[in-house]
Amino acid sequence: MNKWFWGVLILCFVLINERTIDWLLAITVGGYGFEASIKHTFLHSSPQGYFFSATFRLIPYLLLACLAMFQGNYYSVHEKIAFWTALAAITLFHSWGFGGLSYPLYTGEHLLSTAALALIFIPLNAVWVGLLTGVTMGLLSLMCACIIKRYRI
Repeated sequence: MNKWFWGVLILCFVLINERTIDWLLAITVGGYGFEASIKHTFLHSSPQGYFFSATFRLIPYLLLACLAMFQGNYYSVHEKIAFWTALAAITLFHSWGFGGLSYPLYTGEHLLSTAALALIFIPLNAVWVGLLTGVTMGLLSLMCACIIKRYRI
């Protein structure tokens, strides 16, 4: 894959986490100002907590990176579509999952006592979401190319 893919993959891994999503929710849903949202979100954060959750978030990104490296240096358009959509699906699933985890904090709803388990299960579920999305979009791209080639549309 090209350098853009690797850069976006690393950027998504570093930036899309439970704290940044919580910060965005504090601004958009909670109505906090910029400084107040940073103070509220990162008050009880620590580097150890970030790296603990990062080990679980690393799993889907690492599997995608290993699969991309395993493919070699040449990628067809269909494989590029599959890898990019898999990366987008993993990132969006993390954003949706961590957003759903923090959303009750800003709406007055009660947070479940087992919500901390989501920090483990969201990345594990992102593996199959990314895999299914990538394979589906790659096959769909290949089928569309075959149809266009056959009928010369």
